[in-house]
Amino acid sequence: MKIIKYKKLPGNKYKITLDNNDIILYEDIIIKNMILLKKDIKEEELKQYLNENIFYEGYYKALNYIKFRMRSTSEIEKYLAKEVNKDLIEKIVLKLTKEGYLNDDYFTICYINDSINLKNIGPNKIIYELEKLEIDKSIIDKNIKVFTKEKEEEKIKKLMDKKVKSNKNKSVSILKNSIKLDLINKGFTKELIDKYVNNISFDETSIYEKEYNKIYNKLSKKYTGYELEQKIKQKLYQKGLFK
Repeated sequence: MKIIKYKKLPGNKYKITLDNNDIILYEDIIIKNMILLKKDIKEEELKQYLNENIFYEGYYKALNYIKFRMRSTSEIEKYLAKEVNKDLIEKIVLKLTKEGYLNDDYFTICYINDSINLKNIGPNKIIYELEKLEIDKSIIDKNIKVFTKEKEEEKIKKLMDKKVKSNKNKSVSILKNSIKLDLINKGFTKELIDKYVNNISFDETSIYEKEYNKIYNKLSKKYTGYELEQKIKQKLYQKGLFK
């Protein structure tokens, strides 16, 4: 098949006009096989080039996927699995790894540091998220150590203080349970949570009086005397307020 002309296209591609049809090949194939120096392409060569083209189609899709943010190896594999066969995925992953675009160890380091600096989550949540990304356990265990006990305590205290300030209308017991549950869900260590949350204390008198008056005004329209007092106590008990 005689080569008539070439045309450079966007996206690292070339359009090659042959005497019987047009083909589009990635620049990598053009350079590798020195096609620009050829005057014709044999049928077996064309078959080879088109097979290589499938590989580079997947390779550049993966590169574009990585362009927006770092990816783990498993993310790339799952992304390519929609359109690329398993053998080609392995070759693409190998090429990306050799070129430094894929590195689960470096990915994990960055993921942990970003989580520490940008998210209000603890080490257990980070480990869970990395496991979902199928990062090897040995890589996680090695790098999670950067999330020191001191850093975790600092985050717990900051989140706890914020929660206490914004929930002054709750009883100490209810507030403690609420904070503990929230911090556990965020992936902080239970021992450290207990260490700080158990020390929360403040005067509940104003809260008690405020809630008492609120409940009294509501229930006094329906109850009186001893029954009213019992109903009020029941409501206060449900709110964790005792006197």
